[in-house]
This record gives sequence, structure tokens and C-alpha cells, in this order.
Amino acid sequence: MGYSAGIGTSELIDLLLSFVVLTVAFAMVGGGLGSLSAERIAIVAVAVGTGFLLHELAHKFVAQRYGYWAEYKASMFGLILTFIMALTIGIVFAAPGAVMIRKPAHSSRSMYDLQANYEGDDAYWDSLERKTGSEDLWISLAGPVTNIVLTMFFFALLMSGMLTSSLFIAMAWTAFQVNLMLAAFNLIPIDPLDGGKIFRGNALVWVIVGVPTILAALAILFLGVRII
Repeated sequence: MGYSAGIGTSELIDLLLSFVVLTVAFAMVGGGLGSLSAERIAIVAVAVGTGFLLHELAHKFVAQRYGYWAEYKASMFGLILTFIMALTIGIVFAAPGAVMIRKPAHSSRSMYDLQANYEGDDAYWDSLERKTGSEDLWISLAGPVTNIVLTMFFFALLMSGMLTSSLFIAMAWTAFQVNLMLAAFNLIPIDPLDGGKIFRGNALVWVIVGVPTILAALAILFLGVRII
């Protein structure tokens, strides 16, 4: 059972602040403040809203499903750095914040005191370590997998021919790219990225999820592969 399924006021403010800063930062790439327009901001907002917000909320809700306290916290330094770099050199260094996770005081770890005299202490701790490792794997997977699902959704939308407006096509294409790039970046198998935790938890799972995602992102980013 989850620890808490709600989003508090301070967390909502942090999420909205991060969303606004990231949207403006991405919209400024290639043109600075002069490139900002209602249309460009709307296009980027769809990509950031799906790619960033849903990624972080996926981590949060899966962690809560395992009984953890989980809350998104914005990094003021990261947000300022993100904005300044986008404004001055046209590069988005997206470090808006992260979901903070911890086990409540009444978690299974605190039950060890009740088991101190039990002759199976080693087996207890081995079991607990495996359980915690499995939880960490799924919590870490939640964000990138959400981006991958969204990537496939926007790909299907673009291929369906349902979008006739150039604005909607631009929104879907940008959201497709941003979600794919976010998934690929977060799946790089180094700490503190999600990929580092996934690889450490189960290397085969990382290979199945991470390798094709990273290769697809590289193909679009460096080889100029287009889908439309």
C-alpha cells in the first residue's frame, strides 16, 4: 500500500516552477529571448509537460506504491543554472530537481529490532536486501519507461495521419524527440542517473530497455534519421 498518493501544495509549486523554467529554457534554444512566442512556448510546453512532469510523477507514484515517502523537490540552483545556460549559450542543462524518496520510520527495516533474537537473522537481511533492490529497480525504471511509452504514443500519432495542423504536428514531433532523448539520457548506466540504478539492479533489464532506446536516440540525434 502506498505511503501517500497526494501531491502537496509545496510540491505542486515546485513542479510548476520547474515546468515553467524548463519550458522557457527549451523555447529559448537557438534564439534566446527573441525566439519566444506563444506558438513556440505551446509546442515546447507539451514536450516538457509530458517528458518532465510525467517522468517525475512516475518515480513518485511507484515509490509510494512500495510504501516510500516520495516528493518532488525543485533545485533553485539547478533552475537558475538551466535558465542562464539556455539564455547565454543556448544549451539546456536540465537539472530542475528530483523526487526525494525515503522509507517511513515504521518500515520493514525498523522491524529488525523485533527479530534480533531470531536465529535466521542472516536470511532475514538477505531477503530484505533483495526486496529493497527490486523496489529500487522498479522505481528507477518508472521514469524512463514512461518516456518510452510517450515516445511510442507520439510516434503512433505522427504516423496515423490524424494530425493535419502544422502546430499539432510540431507539438507531437517535439514531444516525440524530447521524450526519446530524456529516456535515453536517463538510461545511461552511470550514477546518479536512473540507468545506473537499473544496471546495478538487473543488467539484463537494462540491456533490454536501455540499449534500443539509446541507439534510437543516437540515430535521430546524430544521423539525422527522420520519421516524418
